[in-house]
Amino acid sequence: MKTLAACACTLFLFGAVALAQEGPALPPGQQPDEFERIIQQMKFDKPTRIVGRLQSFDGYEDAIWIVWTHVHDGTRWRDLRNQSDMMLKVFPRDAGMMDFFRKLKPGTSLHLTVQMDADGNRRVLSLDESA
Repeated sequence: MKTLAACACTLFLFGAVALAQEGPALPPGQQPDEFERIIQQMKFDKPTRIVGRLQSFDGYEDAIWIVWTHVHDGTRWRDLRNQSDMMLKVFPRDAGMMDFFRKLKPGTSLHLTVQMDADGNRRVLSLDESA
């Protein structure tokens, strides 16, 4: 019985070492193209047109949480709903815009142009009210 247990432990250890030596499929620091695309679209380093549904109002700051559903990549709208619910906190351009947001009900669709501001917040530059 001790021999059987020793053999089982040995096989388990050799299997673990073999799996550990296989290593990752990509070199460290490299991401698959899909991950890189998602990371880039989250940066908002330039004005970006997005569509989202109002989820809630932030309890600590004058900001809203939206479920991000679409992004315009410069040529067409891309549907993001298959990437599970991507929630974003966005800050209004000014107090008047926040007052407008407060009049909306959760679930309202919003067409926004957003860019990262100097403080690292996603700031709404414009709101397409006709959409």
